[in-house]
Amino acid sequence: MQAQMKISYFKTALFFILLFSSGNLFAQLPINGKWAYSFEDDKSSALPSFDDTKWKTKESKDLKWEKTDLPAKGNVIWIRKTVVIPSSLKKELDKTGALVFYLGRIKQEDKTYFNGKLVGETTSGDLKRAYILNDKDIIWDKPNTFAVRITHWGDRSTVDGEIALMAAKPAQIFEIKANAEGVTNKQQVNNKKTVYNAIIKNNVNRKVAANLLTNFYDLNNKKIKTESKNITLKPGDNIFSIPFQSPSKFLKTQYSLSIPVYSYHKIWNAEYGYIDISYKAAQPKLAYKAKETFTPALLGKQTINGWLGQRLNANKEQRLYKVDETALLAGFINKPGAHPWIGEHVGKFLEAACNSYQNNKDPLLKIKIDRTAQQLIASQLNDGYLGTYDTSSQWTSWDVWSHKYDLVGLLSYYELSGYEPALAASQKIGDLLSKRFGDKPGQLDIIKAGAHVGMAATSVIDPMTDLYRFSGKKEYLDFCYYITKSYNGKNGPRIIATLDSIGRVDKTANAKAYEMMSNLVGLVKLYRVTNDEQFLKPVLAAWKDITQKRLYITGTTSSFEHFQDDYLLPASNKDNMGEGCVTTTWLQLNFQLLSIFGKMEYVDELERSVYNHLTGAENPQTGCVSYYTPLMGTKPYRCVITCCMSSVPRGIAMIPLFTNGKINGSPSILFYQPGVYKTVINGNTSVEFTTKTTFPENGDVTIEVNPSVSGKFEVLLRKPYWAADYKLSVNGVSQPVTATETESINRVWKKGDKINVNFSLPVKVLDGGISYPGSIAFQRGPQILVFDKMLNPNLPVEFSVQNNAFEMQQIFDALPAKWVGTQAYQVKVVADGKPTNIILVPYADASQTGGDVTTWIKSNNLK
Repeated sequence: MQAQMKISYFKTALFFILLFSSGNLFAQLPINGKWAYSFEDDKSSALPSFDDTKWKTKESKDLKWEKTDLPAKGNVIWIRKTVVIPSSLKKELDKTGALVFYLGRIKQEDKTYFNGKLVGETTSGDLKRAYILNDKDIIWDKPNTFAVRITHWGDRSTVDGEIALMAAKPAQIFEIKANAEGVTNKQQVNNKKTVYNAIIKNNVNRKVAANLLTNFYDLNNKKIKTESKNITLKPGDNIFSIPFQSPSKFLKTQYSLSIPVYSYHKIWNAEYGYIDISYKAAQPKLAYKAKETFTPALLGKQTINGWLGQRLNANKEQRLYKVDETALLAGFINKPGAHPWIGEHVGKFLEAACNSYQNNKDPLLKIKIDRTAQQLIASQLNDGYLGTYDTSSQWTSWDVWSHKYDLVGLLSYYELSGYEPALAASQKIGDLLSKRFGDKPGQLDIIKAGAHVGMAATSVIDPMTDLYRFSGKKEYLDFCYYITKSYNGKNGPRIIATLDSIGRVDKTANAKAYEMMSNLVGLVKLYRVTNDEQFLKPVLAAWKDITQKRLYITGTTSSFEHFQDDYLLPASNKDNMGEGCVTTTWLQLNFQLLSIFGKMEYVDELERSVYNHLTGAENPQTGCVSYYTPLMGTKPYRCVITCCMSSVPRGIAMIPLFTNGKINGSPSILFYQPGVYKTVINGNTSVEFTTKTTFPENGDVTIEVNPSVSGKFEVLLRKPYWAADYKLSVNGVSQPVTATETESINRVWKKGDKINVNFSLPVKVLDGGISYPGSIAFQRGPQILVFDKMLNPNLPVEFSVQNNAFEMQQIFDALPAKWVGTQAYQVKVVADGKPTNIILVPYADASQTGGDVTTWIKSNNLK
């Protein structure tokens, strides 16, 4: 080993002799060759004296580990390498005062040590690593040890990018942060004198002369104070304070740092507080042109209790309360953001939080909504740009996508509150997009501005239709037309053309489910504002294709984020099925189609998702979300920021939009959950429906009807496709049941009238299809019932049941103390050749304590 090390040192020294003798200025020192690695998490691995000679090795360009390479337990990889750093590099270090160690991107987190000292750590897998090395830490012309502790998520890990040493850049040497004494960004700014601090860290061992210009702005971006001072930056942290009494409860500080010797200029922003505004809902300026058959119940006129109400409350308290909006806003306030799609999360949060607030008027949530929306608006640039990219990277990768979600969130806030700056900020985005993208000279091609055959960028068609409705400006509608035209452009996704011709989503563009369905939602909305059938036809073709050939029994679609071949529905952890973003977008698509047609087939799909995959993707105990939510395996709940972490709460928060509503003006009860639904009929008669039931445990439902005055009107009640023995009575008098989808009761209603609905929830056996031949699943009412190994610890995962001769009964003492949900059912099966009992629970409840889920159960009788 020592002989090998001497050869390595000789090669490094020879490299520098050749480099500098040729007259080249040093640009970088690639750190090539073998790295030692180990899966043992030993803290002493960071020390130079640690013996890694028994570790395995990988070349610098091959530092990647697939799931099959990783051990079953543990999620840590240590990598180490010893490198001689020649003193000839001192001239390079002297240029700026430090060297930088580049590692590229690491999946996921790292702590990096140099000669045993922690020199940096990063928690995002999307950021390139660049860690400062000072002169005093380098052992010149002798071995230096790099050690990196990598934490991964268990599926794979990589060090992606060139590993090298080079002279530090000014942006890496000087770091700016800000705070205010006694005030955080989450508090309203008080009207007392407060000290605002700029903290400038100098990472090199030399003093530097600089200038610091400080500006203070209010929420309307009006400058209210400015101050300039010449400063000296000593090594380490430098704090520069300005006492200031703000006239506004929101305050933005902007620090402009200039360092002449480095020709360096940096701006750093900080935002504090919010204005507590009074909400007055805004209405669109333009009505839909297409007929609106279903009108959603007003969110503020509904209370949902029971099992579904418990999930809505958990979504608010365990997820929306806990969203770290500071982290989501950071990339807007100071660019660039932490990862390419960090910009999507704020808009998703705002939409979910606005819907949730409308439903329950939670005061704590209102504060968070005001604070988040206003700080987002304050970060918008003068030209309308509201992204997380630096200037050189704008309109690449996921930039249009992020602006899409800005529009979603800001328009939700505007509709809720009537806060005009939210609409103004949205219009500035719309104006900027319309100016940047198009088919005129000098404009950019939107297809080239987003991933997945351009579908990420073109999905901005969704909120642009809403912007058109709320603003009344035709140029936003014209932009939507441009997007539909771009589908057929060079390298375009041909969404409309392909779906019109063959009607297969798996053969459209690259079959990426989330982005494609986001476009389909936009096309439905475009149809609604134009009444042009060409935009509806491909959506209906896609819906038919998905429901018939690509829909899981739990109400989601996609595997590995793509639509798969006909009836191919793999459902384990390794299949990456049921992306949370896809489930939520599927919900949105069905809601739009329900609004147009009022058909129960769309309610069926909404119900299927709500009672199974949507709520099953969010742990009701913790609020953590699974990115992919398998039918077979453990739901991988996590609380880190991901697209699905932000999407699933959106889907849950929109549930009250379609549990009840009006079909052709008639109050309609669609989901049989306990609660209250208030509406107005015949122009001025208010009516309140109070539902009492323990559904989905049983099918006994009582609905009390209380109109403000007695009057004749129609009430529609959904007859679920899964229900048996459906019976209906009013004030104890049986009503005829003749319809297949909705029953109508048209009579004179008076206060205290009672509707009784009774139905059974038979257990249906579902076939495993081509993905799980010889297996069955159980559906009881709208819920899929599954095996959770945490509730059946003494049974093997594999067992069988006779699908035409099983017995099932509800039990009441099988669930853990903190389990959210009350349903559990006992079924006789055969395990290890012997009859025994297993416990089944609703899929949405399963795995909340970490248990393996088995949905497809082997059957020993498929006749």
